[in-house]
Amino acid sequence: MITTSARRIAAVLAACLLAVLPATHASADGGQAGTGRTTFGVQPSAAKKPDARPNFSYGATPGALVKDHIAVFNYGTKPLTLRVYAQDAFTTADGGFDLFAARHRPTDAGSWIKLRKNQVKVPARSRVIVPFTLTVPAKATPGDHTGGIVASLSAAGADKKGNKVALDQRVGARVYLRVAGALTPRLAVEDLRTVYHGSANPFGTGSATVTYTVRNTGNVRLAAHQTVGVRDGLGGTAEVARLRDLPELLPGDSVSVTAKATGVLPAFRDTTSVTIDPEPVRGDIQHRILPRVTRTEAFTAVPWAFLALLLAVLAAAVTFVLIRRRRRRNTQSAPVRSASRPKQAVGLAAATLLAAGAVVGGTPVDARAADAGKLAVSPAKGSDTQPITLTAEAPCPAKTANVIARVTGAGFPRGGQIVVGNAPLATYGKVPGAGLGIPLTYTMRDYASTAGFTTLRGTYTFTVSCLKGPFDPTSLRDFTGSLRFAQKNAYRDGTEVALPKKAPVPQSPAASTTPGPSGQSQGLPVPAPTEQGGDVPPGSVVPPGSAPADTAAAAPETALTAWSVTGFGVCLLALATGVALWVRGRRARSE
Repeated sequence: MITTSARRIAAVLAACLLAVLPATHASADGGQAGTGRTTFGVQPSAAKKPDARPNFSYGATPGALVKDHIAVFNYGTKPLTLRVYAQDAFTTADGGFDLFAARHRPTDAGSWIKLRKNQVKVPARSRVIVPFTLTVPAKATPGDHTGGIVASLSAAGADKKGNKVALDQRVGARVYLRVAGALTPRLAVEDLRTVYHGSANPFGTGSATVTYTVRNTGNVRLAAHQTVGVRDGLGGTAEVARLRDLPELLPGDSVSVTAKATGVLPAFRDTTSVTIDPEPVRGDIQHRILPRVTRTEAFTAVPWAFLALLLAVLAAAVTFVLIRRRRRRNTQSAPVRSASRPKQAVGLAAATLLAAGAVVGGTPVDARAADAGKLAVSPAKGSDTQPITLTAEAPCPAKTANVIARVTGAGFPRGGQIVVGNAPLATYGKVPGAGLGIPLTYTMRDYASTAGFTTLRGTYTFTVSCLKGPFDPTSLRDFTGSLRFAQKNAYRDGTEVALPKKAPVPQSPAASTTPGPSGQSQGLPVPAPTEQGGDVPPGSVVPPGSAPADTAAAAPETALTAWSVTGFGVCLLALATGVALWVRGRRARSE
């Protein structure tokens, strides 16, 4: 029977943990979880019992010694042997908080923490409290130093091909330390670039992709409000999609940002401006007035389609004049000498108009987007604490290497919240007669809690993207499905797809979980693999953030430029030929 205290502990864990990952099925000789599922977590604690702190936060002077405790929970039905260690923190590429992998040697706050035990055995449905000390070096620099304490479960498994793989599931609690001294909150904007994407309409506007990097050059972790503006050479402004605020940027770290602008008038020399307003991180003290950071860069926006049309009109006008002059000359000269001239002029006009048509009418506008498919959401009716499985109606394309999934709707970030991290395709099983079957690790209530809200309302859409590779965001095909919350804590109208009636429910070989004491998974999702934290397991969930830069967007612009420049050259050549014929005719008359 679930007690009230257990429910409170579960609620605190869901709000304060850095990450909770489920343990996988361990082998018989591992003795970790048997054939069942298990969940474990960590939480700040006093010497006797856990407390309600969301994280470890300290203020100290160089040389200080801090003593504290951390509680390690086992919510499963089998005892667990967990490794406990400290590690440094970093900001992920999309603005999330993560800890370095176990193989990384800590050099900052992670190296200052010493735990009394580095390995604990936690009985089933129980907890163990581990004391630790944090010793601030005498030469520690002023400002913020960030790390975390991690509990990890290592297990051996096998992929579909029977290859042995090592799985390491991690759970972490954040550690924030501020060393006394001069604080310098400061941000900078670097590598501002804008790429213009033209339109086949000679009188239309195009779009632009703006990329830049926000770097924390001070010694205090900061949040930031960011604004992007695009202006053309005539003073007009383009419409730029609103960017999300950066919730936390650690000292020395940076985040790459991509913004899309529409309605950009190609006036040859347009400008882009980026404004960053630094703000204290939620819960931190109010710093002195923080300086606004603004950076402006010019970029080239050439109206190739308009220039091609203008050249075609000019060529047609010159050809028309040549035809009239030749006809007038033919009435005054011998028929033999000028019989072929009108035909040459007509052929020249036809070639010119044909080239102009190739430039204006044949210019590709955009590359075809990835084919879309449907995604079955099961069960079609349920509650916000009920596990959900996503099943694609068809397999991913042959060249797919990785998959990623996100959810969008009221309360979640504009770009959606990632619910399945960038994981290899082999991580998830294939449903006979259909495509991938992805059981979500957490419930809708958990994802809402991670995004910072509690009430689910309206329609929420899931999108599973088939990617070319872990570092190639190009989507070969997307599958979408949705569900609708018509009343509090309950949803219905989950997307249904014609799947085999007896299709088995797939299980992810990388990770699985069961609800905790309150019917929810415990804690927040762990970020997906990054270049710095390489051994975080597949199937982990990336914190909400802006979507990666769309590298495929450059293809339409390259094709557009190539077609336009080629057509421009053909029209110019036709015009030069017409002028040469006109000069030749003048010389012939003078002779």
